Amino acid sequence: MGMEKFYRTVRRKFGLNKDQMKNELKEEVTHELRAEFEEEISYIEAEMKEYEQLVAEVNHLLSVMRKQRIQEGSSSSGRQIKMDDVGDDMAPLKSKLQELEKSMEDRMERQKALQ
Repeated sequence: MGMEKFYRTVRRKFGLNKDQMKNELKEEVTHELRAEFEEEISYIEAEMKEYEQLVAEVNHLLSVMRKQRIQEGSSSSGRQIKMDDVGDDMAPLKSKLQELEKSMEDRMERQKALQ
C-alpha cells in the first residue's frame, strides 16, 4: 500500500489530515526523546560545572604560584621554584581531575552497554 493511499484511507476513516498526523507524531517523539535523554543532559551539565570549578581552582592556584614566585624572586636573588613543590600543590587538583575522568569513562561504558 502506498503512503498516499494510506493517508487517504486514514483521512477518510478518522477525519485526520496528513499535516495534523505529522505534527502529533513529531510532538510525541520529541516528548519521548526529551524524557529519555533528560537524565543524560543533566549528568553532562553537572560534569561540566564540576569541570569549570576545577579549571577555576587551577587558575587560582597558578595565580597564587605566580605571586609567590614574584615575591620570592624579589626577596631572594634568582632562586626558582622547584617542580616538586608545584607537584605537591597540584596533587588535590590532579585527584579531582582523575575522579572526573573516571566518572565520564564509566558513564560512556554504561551508554555503550545500553546500545
